[in-house]
Amino acid sequence: MKAPILFFLLLPYNLQSQFITAKVLDAETRQPLPFVNIGVLNKNLGTVSDEYGDFLLELNPEFLLDTLRFSMIGFGKKDFVVQDYLAQEKPENIILLKEEALLLEGVTVVRKKNKKYKRKILGNKTESKTLVGGFTSNDLGNEIGFICRIRNSPTFVEAFNLSIAKNTYGSVRFRLNFYSLNQGMPNENLLDETIMIETDIESGRVSIDLKPYDIVMDDDFLVSIEWIEDLGSGELLFSAGFFGSNLYARATSQGTWTQMGVAAYGMNVEVVY
Repeated sequence: MKAPILFFLLLPYNLQSQFITAKVLDAETRQPLPFVNIGVLNKNLGTVSDEYGDFLLELNPEFLLDTLRFSMIGFGKKDFVVQDYLAQEKPENIILLKEEALLLEGVTVVRKKNKKYKRKILGNKTESKTLVGGFTSNDLGNEIGFICRIRNSPTFVEAFNLSIAKNTYGSVRFRLNFYSLNQGMPNENLLDETIMIETDIESGRVSIDLKPYDIVMDDDFLVSIEWIEDLGSGELLFSAGFFGSNLYARATSQGTWTQMGVAAYGMNVEVVY
């Protein structure tokens, strides 16, 4: 009788979830980078660094061969294979991101003084207090947004409006993002600087003047708000409706986008073209 042949699979890690914690810094100034997006690419597992650059993330063993990405507007992305990241010796647990040089294109689009522009609101104007909805998860980096179909190019984005139905947190802060589209879904962030929304209203309309940011669109785009701070217990609800631009969402940083049924939230942008 032949002796049985035994096969052993040697695994470099425990098949258990692991918590990682680190601080994200500007590679040049060594200053903390707040609200950096951190997550496993397209796996809906992620988080956002706090205002001191610190973060905590639980990594599951099934993601060992996936990509862990660190990204922030104005800085270059940094990618790791999850198992390589875990294998590194990081005595100080520091992640460095390099600031990206802003590339100026040869042509700058400006408004013509003698042209009569049309004005339009893209998105949803509902300010309902009875039909409401919130972020789709409590995970940091959760985003909700809507697609804007432009009528003409160039289109100048002048303002963003958000209808809050109920806010029990007090002061809240979101990040406003603009994305290009690829096959009808959000793709790359179009901004070269961070835009924050801060408000403490309990109920009502929040308007953000976007003219100082010179946002010019040549094609359809998605605009979103992003949950970036853990505020503990509370309730934050937005006006909603069944007519208008459908809601799109992704659960957390670096996750995948999904169209959320027929719901439409009270968010819109004011444009001229």
